[in-house]
Amino acid sequence: MHIIKQVSFAVLLASLPILTVNAAGIEKLNTDVVVVGSGGTGLSAAASAHQNGAKVIVLEKLPLIGGSSALAGGAIAAGNSNLQKRAGTKNVSDDGFAKIWIKDQERSFPGGDEAMPDEKRIHKAVSEFDKTVNWMEDTIGYKFAAPRPFGYGGPDYAHAPAESPVPASGRGSSPAGGRFVIKAFKTYLDQEGVPVMTGTRAEELITDDKGNVIGVKASKGNQKLEIRAKAVVLGTGGYARNQELLQQYTPSYAPFTEESNATRGATGDGIIMAKKIGAAGFKDGWVMGLKPVSPQKELSNTFRTKNVYKEQVFVNQDGKRFMKEDLPYIVDPIAEQKTAWAILDSKNQANAELLNKYANDPSIVAKGNTWEELAKAMKVSPQNLENTMEQYNKYCRDKNDALYHKDPNYLVAVDKAPFFAVRVIPATMGTMGGLQTNDKFQVLRQDGSVIKGLYAGGETVNRPYYRRVYTSGTGLGLAYTSGRIAGENAAKE
Repeated sequence: MHIIKQVSFAVLLASLPILTVNAAGIEKLNTDVVVVGSGGTGLSAAASAHQNGAKVIVLEKLPLIGGSSALAGGAIAAGNSNLQKRAGTKNVSDDGFAKIWIKDQERSFPGGDEAMPDEKRIHKAVSEFDKTVNWMEDTIGYKFAAPRPFGYGGPDYAHAPAESPVPASGRGSSPAGGRFVIKAFKTYLDQEGVPVMTGTRAEELITDDKGNVIGVKASKGNQKLEIRAKAVVLGTGGYARNQELLQQYTPSYAPFTEESNATRGATGDGIIMAKKIGAAGFKDGWVMGLKPVSPQKELSNTFRTKNVYKEQVFVNQDGKRFMKEDLPYIVDPIAEQKTAWAILDSKNQANAELLNKYANDPSIVAKGNTWEELAKAMKVSPQNLENTMEQYNKYCRDKNDALYHKDPNYLVAVDKAPFFAVRVIPATMGTMGGLQTNDKFQVLRQDGSVIKGLYAGGETVNRPYYRRVYTSGTGLGLAYTSGRIAGENAAKE
């Protein structure tokens, strides 16, 4: 991850337009636009606002910049970019990718707001993704690799970082390739003299007597700051690390805030601050599921094969299967269980040796030479587990899953003792929810009116774009696009 250039706080403050230091020791600053958050949304908003003539200050509560964007793969979706035109990419269009995105939402976990996703918002967003890719190339100096497919295949919609290694599959992007995008934006902002204040937490939005946003109260250690501005842009991400908000919107995931690939800064700060001044949210939310993991991290690959998790069988606290294991995302049904286990046998000797190391702790791994022994170690019904596994192994022999209709190619018997049950829990990479905005990414009140001076983007506002499943390439596309648009409009305040 790119680290901010080390400059003392005193030197940084000296370079900013300080109005006063009051009796309480509060540093009062003045600027045109304050950006809260230094992930993809925040840095693109800062660059865009700067390019449109605004003086900008970026606040980041963590010591390092980048947020969840730096931890992402880095690929952005687009259907009509200049890069695609130069490469002669075929069978791509904005409408084509929008249809893929909308169609993909049909595999969402059941439930949720039936009005989601908002298809008009998706089409509008995709039409702007091209402009964002072109803008990043032309003005930020960012270099993309040649267009290629996303991991799920199809046409060459993925615009991945040129610096990031190409995956063996030739599709999508490598882990944490997003750090290269963040590096490019930070280099640009440094060159342009736009200050990024790390370790500085935004705590409260300042409003005038009409409810318009006119600044931010913040702190850096013991130093209190009050920054007056014409506009504030919130790029604070989602709430995957906030147990209280998860309990409110997706209670099944609330126990797993530590099992997330989202930045530790993803605690919903912008959402909370905006709602305190009357911003409208959504009636529901969801998470971006990532994968099942073991509480003991080194065991997570024992139930992962070349076909990911499709060949596995999972049971719950009742000793019963609870899902079709070859679904694209299986973390949602896992999160719905009180307890979930992956059932393994001893065919893989290396796995068996590793699992044996933890078999004395049944909260992580249970072991038995028979299904009855295994069930007792798991503290589940022996009869249920035995019936479940005998039935599953019959399905494997017959190549016909009569219960969940799993693809026969993934039906692999679990029949070599000793048997193991590995506790599994869901890991996430983000959330769906946040604040309501218009197409300019101005934040709205409950009555639909605009909160003048307040903008937000990225995961802070992403609810309209999904039902209950994430589509590859859309998160970063939305982050950098909403940041670009919000920054441009904020500069005009």
